[in-house]
Amino acid sequence: MIPDLPSSLLRSFVAVVDCGSLSAASARVGRSESALSLQMARLEDIVGQPLFDRDGRALKLNGAGGRLLPHARSILSRIDVARLDLDAAAAPPIRIGVVQDFVDSVLRPTLAELRADWPDRAIAIVIGSTAELLQAMGEDRIDAALCACEPAGRDTGFKMAMQWFGNTELLDAELLPLVGINPPCPFAKAAQQALDSVGRPWRMALTTPSLDGVRAAVQAGLGISCRTAAGLGLSPLQDDALPILPEITYAVVERRRTKEGRDVAARLLSKHLASMGVVRDGSYRDGRYRQQDAR
Repeated sequence: MIPDLPSSLLRSFVAVVDCGSLSAASARVGRSESALSLQMARLEDIVGQPLFDRDGRALKLNGAGGRLLPHARSILSRIDVARLDLDAAAAPPIRIGVVQDFVDSVLRPTLAELRADWPDRAIAIVIGSTAELLQAMGEDRIDAALCACEPAGRDTGFKMAMQWFGNTELLDAELLPLVGINPPCPFAKAAQQALDSVGRPWRMALTTPSLDGVRAAVQAGLGISCRTAAGLGLSPLQDDALPILPEITYAVVERRRTKEGRDVAARLLSKHLASMGVVRDGSYRDGRYRQQDAR
């Protein structure tokens, strides 16, 4: 029986066939012509028969070479697939977190780019509140997160206007019904502090861990909520009966940063956050967030 066929010899054999000569194949495999010639001689010695008909410097596959060629291509293809699979398995997963407000606008395009550039890389995501994301980072479950927080160092923070949402008929209630995310929630806290500052009584009509729950409650008329237009996806109240709300800052934070700078997931999260084009009145148009450069 013919001994095992070394993959290095098969790779050089395919290169010679594809390039048509030793001189052309040498550049492809990174070997000299003499080294390639020795490899072909060794391969022919292993299979026990010539693989080429030689006409001067030109090489033409003979019958034995033609039979070996599809096997060589198949073997090399399987080896290459195995190498890619093992490389992907050895690479650490990309672990990111995002607040619920930006699942569609930031997380979705980030995942699409990660899939295009690293199709075999494992990805783990956490979607939750800022407190939950920071806890996940502290527990080493994610490496980068888009949170409602101030930027670190010289990173860029993105400010957005908090606004009121809900049915105007609820503004006549003696106790203003509020709808919000379970505490701790910066939006619910801002709403309560703003109402307290003008002496407007309020009550929590509904709390939920889900932004979809907040949206459904607002649309059903259960209460008034404080969010951003980009996050809630609804039209804000235009009534002046409620106090002005502050802005909220979003930033991408990382568990650790290498000497090379931000990792790819953090860069993509920041890129898509910055490109959303949301302006302070909550409408969508070609533009950018008002950026806060922490210096």
